[in-house]
Amino acid sequence: MDDFCLHETTKAQLWLVLKELIASGKRYRVSIVEWRDKRTLSQNALLWKWYGEIAGQLGKAGKGTFTGEQLHEYLKDLYCPPKPITVMGETRYVKSTKQLDTGEMTLYLEQVDAWAHQRGFRLTIPARCEYQQLRTQQGA
Repeated sequence: MDDFCLHETTKAQLWLVLKELIASGKRYRVSIVEWRDKRTLSQNALLWKWYGEIAGQLGKAGKGTFTGEQLHEYLKDLYCPPKPITVMGETRYVKSTKQLDTGEMTLYLEQVDAWAHQRGFRLTIPARCEYQQLRTQQGA
């Protein structure tokens, strides 16, 4: 079991999950942390749209030929917060947008947006995307 969202509506299911795990005879480490939803598909799609737009604008401006993947690695290194990943008792801090929750991903999008605008790039923000809705709610 990777994740279980514990909430008033799921508390009855928790005991069933625990009984199943205990019955396996294995030992488990249990950690309780506040639930935060992972980044959304909408956020991810917008980010990759931007990478493509930036790559196209860089090429047209004669600043070089880049792929979306190259821009992803570059901007991730600049703005993505490191997250701990522990394997066999050894912890490393990695930068991965896959590890971001929705709030962290929104901040990351804001940073990429600002980086692009500071360099004169125009990015599309669809009117009905989550990012635009959040900006509207915040009065941006």
